[in-house]
Amino acid sequence: MKKLSLMSVVTLLLFTGCITVNVPLGGGDSVPSFQWQLRWEAPIKTGNLIFTNILRIKDFDASGSYQLSGIVVKYDDGSVSESSSNRWVTRPGAMLSEILSRDLQVTGNYPAIFRTATSADNLLTVEGYVREFGATQIDSVTWIAVFDVDVTLLGNRGTEVLLQQNYRYEKSMPETGFKTLTEQMSLLGALWSEEVMVDIAGVLLPRR
Repeated sequence: MKKLSLMSVVTLLLFTGCITVNVPLGGGDSVPSFQWQLRWEAPIKTGNLIFTNILRIKDFDASGSYQLSGIVVKYDDGSVSESSSNRWVTRPGAMLSEILSRDLQVTGNYPAIFRTATSADNLLTVEGYVREFGATQIDSVTWIAVFDVDVTLLGNRGTEVLLQQNYRYEKSMPETGFKTLTEQMSLLGALWSEEVMVDIAGVLLPRR
């Protein structure tokens, strides 16, 4: 389990606001549904590192219930509940790959970032797998936000593994509920994106 420093939490909270969008999804007005989105501040372009590699960020795969957009809560008895009224704006795998693509683009470290197939030379591919993405209920008043994602960097047209890393974070929530959960997942997502970008750059740096 990886821990957030107090400074990291304070800094990220400054950029994490209410991210709910109230949208009726097929039901009547008396039964509203809610769509939620991870949101964190894009990185600052530094221009310190310039690589020649082009990256393609594929939609991440996911296990079990995380293949769908309903927000998942695991209970202490091992059962899993997928909310029908609280949903991510899209599947977690697609949402994470889209935001990671944005962050990599903003850094200015790469000549191009693609989300679709391309025949460009010097192409590296980023793939991912969402193992767990939601809340674990410890008891009636305690939820833990869990963010568990594998990331793989492939070179040589997908035939060479350059990086394969699991990123798992857990964070106790100040209170239960989907609003708080999405805020905590945004904090963990920002940390994840930063670490993935550092690890990818580390693989591509010249070896001495």
